[in-house]
Amino acid sequence: MPWRESCAMDQRVRFISEQRTGLWTMTELCERYEISRKTGYKWLDRYRLEGPG
Repeated sequence: MPWRESCAMDQRVRFISEQRTGLWTMTELCERYEISRKTGYKWLDRYRLEGPG
């Protein structure tokens, strides 16, 4: 399987988009993105405070 190449910002944007769909729990999403729940909540808080980009 080839390596998937993406930058950190792309990963965060996808994470936020998927979280907003409500289809996955925070635990499931964090496992999918291989990040801790603490990091997941930090990304969400930054998005809420600063908005996209």
